[in-house]
Amino acid sequence: MVLESVRIRIGEIHNILKTMVGYRRTIYYILRKKGPRAAADFIFIKLFVSDEGGEFSVLDPLFRLHPSLVRYPYKIELEPTTICDKKCLICEHTYWHENPENLSYEKFRYILDQFPKLRWINITGEGTAYLNKDFIRMLEHLRSRRISVNFVDEFEHVNEEIGKKLIDLGVNCIWISMDGATKETYEKIKKGCDFDKVVGNIRRFCQMKKEMGSPLPSLCFRFVVNKLNVDEMPKFVELIHSFGDLGDGSKVEFVGILKFGEIAHLYIPEVPQARIDETVKKAEVLGVKVAFSHINEPALPHIKYCTAWAEPYIMMGGYVVQCCAVLMSNKRPFLREHCYGNIFEKPMKEIWNSERFRNDRKLIPREDGPVPFMCVGCRAFDTRDRIKKYGISKA
Repeated sequence: MVLESVRIRIGEIHNILKTMVGYRRTIYYILRKKGPRAAADFIFIKLFVSDEGGEFSVLDPLFRLHPSLVRYPYKIELEPTTICDKKCLICEHTYWHENPENLSYEKFRYILDQFPKLRWINITGEGTAYLNKDFIRMLEHLRSRRISVNFVDEFEHVNEEIGKKLIDLGVNCIWISMDGATKETYEKIKKGCDFDKVVGNIRRFCQMKKEMGSPLPSLCFRFVVNKLNVDEMPKFVELIHSFGDLGDGSKVEFVGILKFGEIAHLYIPEVPQARIDETVKKAEVLGVKVAFSHINEPALPHIKYCTAWAEPYIMMGGYVVQCCAVLMSNKRPFLREHCYGNIFEKPMKEIWNSERFRNDRKLIPREDGPVPFMCVGCRAFDTRDRIKKYGISKA
């Protein structure tokens, strides 16, 4: 047992060193352009925030054993808009009965001021960020505070002016939501999106990075596998390869649908193994890094392995929920009703240190005990066995 533990630790150290070597171009660029402090910031994020490019969160095992060590969040997710001009088939926004709105710059600053030691943010909402006129201004403020920035986008609004700004600011990583390898399939799923425009924007952005001599932002891609696009998985790898240099740490994530009622008919319970094998082989030949999530998994990991609660999500209107996994379920009224508090009604420190939130953070990483009410039916971790044995901790 001890020997096996030592082997695991050595393996982890090897993977960390290998990843840092893989980012050496970016680290050197930041060191030369911004100085040692900025380079140290970048390395910190790669070691302690797993969400950005799928790297590491080396303190997670410790946080699971002792949740109280997370005294206050150093990473958050924030919704800057719920306005969208698309009707994508697999997005909850298409089926909402909500009043879309933008987060004002003043409210954005109010939220950020409550996190004086924030190191990383995913500033992504259920909408198109650029439809908030203050989005670039928000990014400027974040970078002025040396906060590493990550966001998700379909890349249709990234023109020359915006692209140059993103490169100048040194945004760390952009995840591009792209659910098809051909115009026909892409535009069938992402209704209102223009495949040719998106592809053109990505190609031009990569060229701009080259012209400006910057490896940042790294571009990662998320392809939500469903009945309409499953056959295009290998072809999608070819498309991504055709873009050229996407930056250190670039990857393609093929992810299963986080289904809810209106899109359940598009869900694939089991992606053919031949299609996965073909995709992996194509990626190996072309040198494209791929990953698979929520696809053909025999079982979700036990909830005791979850540390997503260390990265709270702040919804439009200031409603604080424990993580982003509860989103994309088309139950926004439920989330508002049962959130941990509203940041515009009470300070975040009071919400974070509330009895309910503290108790839930203690409960989640346990082997036994009731499952927190907000975690029931989690689509990232298995809660069923614990619920059967110990029930549910009520809100």
